[in-house]
Amino acid sequence: MKKFSLIYILLIVLLTSGCKKLLDKDPVDQISIEDTFSDFEGARAALLGAYSSFNLTNYYNGTRSIYPDLIGGNVKFSKTGDVPLYSEYNLATTAAESSMNATYQQLYAIINNINYIIEKVPAITDGTAATRNRLIAEATTLRALIYFDLVQLYAQPYGYTTDASHLGVSVHTKPVFVNTAVIKRSTVKETYDAIIADLKSAASLFPGTEIVYTAGNAANYANLNTVNALLARVYLSKGDWQNAYTAANSVITTRAYTLFTNQNYVSSWAVKNTTESIFEISVPANFAGTSYGSYFDIAASTTTRIMAATEDLLSLYSVTDVRGRDLFYNPLVVSGTNFYFCRKYGTSGSLSTGVKVIRLSEMYLVRAEAAAELSNYTQANADLNVIRQRADALAAKLNLTDKTILVEAILLERRKELNLEGFLLFDLGRRKKNIVRTDCTASACGLTYPAARYVLPIPEVSVISNKSMIQNPEY
Repeated sequence: MKKFSLIYILLIVLLTSGCKKLLDKDPVDQISIEDTFSDFEGARAALLGAYSSFNLTNYYNGTRSIYPDLIGGNVKFSKTGDVPLYSEYNLATTAAESSMNATYQQLYAIINNINYIIEKVPAITDGTAATRNRLIAEATTLRALIYFDLVQLYAQPYGYTTDASHLGVSVHTKPVFVNTAVIKRSTVKETYDAIIADLKSAASLFPGTEIVYTAGNAANYANLNTVNALLARVYLSKGDWQNAYTAANSVITTRAYTLFTNQNYVSSWAVKNTTESIFEISVPANFAGTSYGSYFDIAASTTTRIMAATEDLLSLYSVTDVRGRDLFYNPLVVSGTNFYFCRKYGTSGSLSTGVKVIRLSEMYLVRAEAAAELSNYTQANADLNVIRQRADALAAKLNLTDKTILVEAILLERRKELNLEGFLLFDLGRRKKNIVRTDCTASACGLTYPAARYVLPIPEVSVISNKSMIQNPEY
């Protein structure tokens, strides 16, 4: 009965609003673990639970997605009062009270559950080698993505020190008792090495495997293209231009995905699992919770509608760019202030659309930036123009030959194309740029790079419970 009760918990997660952990106890008792992984179906259900965890409001269905845009300057609050991330917005959060503490703890809980999957699946006697390898490959891909999110949120960018020897995050690849674990923080280099090792391991396992999930859409599950897209993102973040180019190019040239057209760009955001989606969070059937989109939806209640686009962002678009005010609702005027709410994600409940974690357009921009750094200006301009002219049919074709100007144009395009998708702060940090927010009501609207508050604090409880944990400076 233990096994079936645990599987029941995992499946219930898929039907709820996403506020429960994969496993109710952290860690669960050893009998439950052993029973769960006594057969292939138990392991399969466990991984399905891990996927569902990505839809939590403490992860992609909320804080992970919005935080980088809020701090970077794409988003502002449209209401006052008790709202999440308010102290972060003011660059005044503390290790005891940060809204992102729950995200940190949640991500390590998911990692621990994934570690059980990776450790236990090889010993399962039913299923086939092809299906067992598939589970391990998908789980390893998810672990890499989570660690990459952690190192971006809680550690300074890769280039902060010349050899990336500054503090990263705690890396553990085996199940641990999370609340009592004594694990030191790895360096950023060591953290990136672990992420890349996971992705390479997954890449080696995927060929010859058999799909284990047929429900939903292929974009909701990790595959070899997901791995290569994540490698492109990771290599770009560390400034490994050749590998970033190769990985992004491998995804683009599969022709497995197609860009939105100019005509369907806005409407495509109301669709689940679009032609651009390389990896998209699945929205459970009968979903009735709060979606990420409700933060920006003009029709949402004033309780959940808390964010609006800044004029800093909207001013970047030409009048003929569909990503500008075409993608945003006509302003809601409150006390003489215009608030533009975004159509990028569906509203709550059954109208919700999954967060698009990786899109094809990002791969074009990764390849463009890497090509520019490799002095392949022809390819860089071509990729940049694909994204610019898709969004704005009247945009002039660029042929930039100055590397600095070309890279700046690509970074601008990333901001315009990937807004509200969780990139801006990380792009500023990896390029060692200042945070400058003008449409801003925070007590502090900017940071000069380098700055301690480019990163979040390690939760105070984690530092207190783990004597080997070193807190980030100024927290």
